[in-house]
Amino acid sequence: MKKRERVVNNFRLFQLREIAIALTFIGGFIDAYTFVQRGGVLAAGQTGNVIFLSVDVAQNNLPGILTKFFTMIFFCLGIIAVEVMKHKNNRKHYWRVTSLLAELIVCIIVGFLPKTISNLFVAPPLAFVMAMQNVTFAQIEGHGYNNVFATGNLKNAVIQSAEYFYHHRKGDIAAAKIYFGLVFGFAMGAVSSALLQNYFGLRTIFIAAILIFIVAIYYVLLLRQRDA
Repeated sequence: MKKRERVVNNFRLFQLREIAIALTFIGGFIDAYTFVQRGGVLAAGQTGNVIFLSVDVAQNNLPGILTKFFTMIFFCLGIIAVEVMKHKNNRKHYWRVTSLLAELIVCIIVGFLPKTISNLFVAPPLAFVMAMQNVTFAQIEGHGYNNVFATGNLKNAVIQSAEYFYHHRKGDIAAAKIYFGLVFGFAMGAVSSALLQNYFGLRTIFIAAILIFIVAIYYVLLLRQRDA
């Protein structure tokens, strides 16, 4: 309880571990969805998209080239959008809910789109809101992290584990546990998405929308409790 009160008093609700793990789960969930259902493109994993784009170029796959290219462009635009909001809003952090609401709306719209709709109109909007999520919620209990990728979190987990091996600092092992938890959350999100797609197909994205709604409501309630 004292730890939670300290976090609230320091205006760091967006850094809470449960929020970070939930968002990381959602990140893995949506990336697996777009990869399976929308032409092998990743909404957030732009490193993968660069590789896939190079393959499409080599194979003269114009639709694939356009989808990956605009997905990366929209991811960059999502980052810019958050930077603009960050500098225009106050320190109460309610502005962070905007990114979750945008993500919620896009997921709902995508869920209603048929398979015949080009992936060019699906992956880029999802990349935009995934970038917003990634930049808006970029810290977990004082540590930087990624909630739409796994590589950086895995790297940090191993580094912190190695630091603990040499220095035996409690802070290092605590950080390692946090990062390993994030990697696990991302993996579980991807696995859950892949399994659920066997039953719900394109509509699986609605489950991500439900999870985003829950996180948004939880965050808003914490903010209201803090300001009460």
